[in-house]
Amino acid sequence: MAIDVKKMTHVEVAQLWEQRSEIFKSSEIDLRDNQEIDSSGIAFLVQWAKSNGNRLTVYNASENVKSLIKTFKLSPLFVIAER
Repeated sequence: MAIDVKKMTHVEVAQLWEQRSEIFKSSEIDLRDNQEIDSSGIAFLVQWAKSNGNRLTVYNASENVKSLIKTFKLSPLFVIAER
């Protein structure tokens, strides 16, 4: 299932949350097209990781995403990779 991740702020995350049963079936996300993310977006990724045995592979994470993951000490939940 392809999801729109251009923006992952509280507005978009509320819409994504309604689709979480389908979204969380995957164990990876590609953030190549992500232009904006806030703490709600990071929280969504955390819930996604937790639904997958505490591991989510994140491809093409921006420096902002990497920084937020590091700042909130969430690194154990994510595999940061490039495609």
